[in-house]
Amino acid sequence: MAWYPGAEKMELQPESDEQAAITPTQVIFHSVAAPWTPRRMYEYWRDSTNLESHFGVGYDGGVGQFVGTGTRADANMHANRRADGTGAVSVETASDDRSTDPWTDEQVGALIALGAWLHRRHDIPVRVCPAWDAPGFGVHRMFPEWSDGGTACPGDARARQFREVVLPGIAAAAGGAPVPTPRGDAGPARYRVTVNGLEYGYGAHGPHVKEVGEALVRQGFGRHYQSGPDEDWRDADTLNYQDFQHSLGYSGSDADGVPGEGSLRRLLGRLPSPRRVSLAHVVAAARTDPGAEQGHETYGGEVRIVEQALVDEGFLEQRWVDGSLGTRTVQAYAAYQRSLGYAGEDANGIPGQRSLRTLGERRGFDVTD
Repeated sequence: MAWYPGAEKMELQPESDEQAAITPTQVIFHSVAAPWTPRRMYEYWRDSTNLESHFGVGYDGGVGQFVGTGTRADANMHANRRADGTGAVSVETASDDRSTDPWTDEQVGALIALGAWLHRRHDIPVRVCPAWDAPGFGVHRMFPEWSDGGTACPGDARARQFREVVLPGIAAAAGGAPVPTPRGDAGPARYRVTVNGLEYGYGAHGPHVKEVGEALVRQGFGRHYQSGPDEDWRDADTLNYQDFQHSLGYSGSDADGVPGEGSLRRLLGRLPSPRRVSLAHVVAAARTDPGAEQGHETYGGEVRIVEQALVDEGFLEQRWVDGSLGTRTVQAYAAYQRSLGYAGEDANGIPGQRSLRTLGERRGFDVTD
């Protein structure tokens, strides 16, 4: 096993002695989602979990090594040790608790120096890994095989720094070896982001994913689909979204096929909400709950969303947000309808498509049906 001379050695046991040997062919960078020093990382893995990395890098650029590079560490799932005996060296880095901040200048310098040493010590090529099991450097979110089906680690800012600063820096420190174009080497981006409470990108699932795919097809960006879009985000969704981003003038890491808030608004005209209400369900509740036993809930979760919106609009008291679309809620909805200019049967307290969508647009929920 090999120990980096630029790191403080903090050997984890029994992992260091008992885990399988590897031939290192990859380096994968992570964020720990905590502002920890290498010592704190060591203590955490020693006491709390077996998902350790080989290295830890603090905000100040200090480096700790916990397992020799010729021994498996468990932070990279299937990249830890493959059937041919090859594996990945994992490098954890201090971050904020959401892994959204960029690496500090000190961290960048430490990662470049460590990467150059790993290149020299293990002959790891200075390039972006072209596949999950191919030699090179990468960040944790690049391939689902490196995690439990997909991850955003180490965050957007650090993924960009990896491609634009860290990897070119390692190349320069290693003698100026050329760095291939990332997108051509790495294939479609395979990570997820969260926009307005919903996940997008490889492995994301839900009706909002299908909505994006259908919007792409309507706007002429569906050429990568072999079958129509559905509720699972696959490589075809990423490639179609990348075509859409290019049409907006985006380039580089801003056009990797994973939605951002700005492009998503331009595609859909709004940001989908994780709060969704079925018109049919709410109408059924409005027709059933008033005549049922006190407190009866037909579709309680969706009704609460509507009730809270009526409270926020000033038509219902907070104490009546109970999931039962009873007489008071019907009366409140009728008052809301009248505020929109409806009258007669159009203001009877039974939600309609237009009035409910308007309420959703004002109060941040989507309406289906």
